[in-house]
Amino acid sequence: MSEDFLANPSGILGLIAAVFVLIIVFFVNRHIGRKKHLFDERYQQTNNRAKARAWDTMIVIYLVAWFIVILFDGIGFSFFLLTALYVLHNVTAIITNFYFSAKGE
Repeated sequence: MSEDFLANPSGILGLIAAVFVLIIVFFVNRHIGRKKHLFDERYQQTNNRAKARAWDTMIVIYLVAWFIVILFDGIGFSFFLLTALYVLHNVTAIITNFYFSAKGE
């Protein structure tokens, strides 16, 4: 663990609080959207296209970050962390593709 974290471990509370706020906002937004029928076919299509573009953009961001980490930090923990995130990113894409292909959507 880093020295800053060990000196002030309460800093992680901000991250935990942000996760709880995110979950609450998600459920409130979903409840309001269902009441107003906001999640129709057009919404689903637009949302799926936006997710696909965000996914493609994240692959480019991972590759650029990977290059920068190799240049400035070398092959170390940061490199392997980014590699693991990149692999997980692509494995989840493969799994969801198989799932939706089998589902027939």
